[in-house]
Amino acid sequence: MEDYAETSHPSLKSSALQLEAARKGVDLAKKAYLPDFQVIGSSFTPRGPFSANNGAMYYQFELDLIIPLYFFTKEKYGVEQAQRNQAAAEAGNISNRQQIVLAVNSAYATYEQAKSQAQFLKERQVPQADAAYKVGLTQYSNNGQGFNDLLTAQTQLRSLEVQLALAESNLLQAQAVLLVTSGKEPF
Repeated sequence: MEDYAETSHPSLKSSALQLEAARKGVDLAKKAYLPDFQVIGSSFTPRGPFSANNGAMYYQFELDLIIPLYFFTKEKYGVEQAQRNQAAAEAGNISNRQQIVLAVNSAYATYEQAKSQAQFLKERQVPQADAAYKVGLTQYSNNGQGFNDLLTAQTQLRSLEVQLALAESNLLQAQAVLLVTSGKEPF
């Protein structure tokens, strides 16, 4: 269940994508050290109050080269910020992974406990109470035991049957919680 949760839990997938985005943010921030190129092309027709409107078009072409200066201070801080964002994303990813694994382990322990309790009631206590009730019924019919003893045995049997039903319900709930914490759809 841990392996399944680590590979397919939606929360872990989300944090892995955030980590990937933070890594790409560092790469992008490092590209700020590179010069930027800008190409501008335009055309216009002069339409001033004193110019002749002869339909002439003028074209302009501009090539700009923007070089980061001032000792790359802005770019250095941008890279540092991106690296810290990446470190925070890595820490968040590790924290999410640990929390998911802990939740899966805790849910599994609860499931195993509910399973053991249901199994104990089903295999040991209910059959013993049923046998005690049958013995009490036989003895009562042979006038060997009082009616109150028979009622006590019957009450204990019914009580254990109710406890078994509750234990089986708890087992199903624990199974559903285990599946949900590992990232699966229940049933």
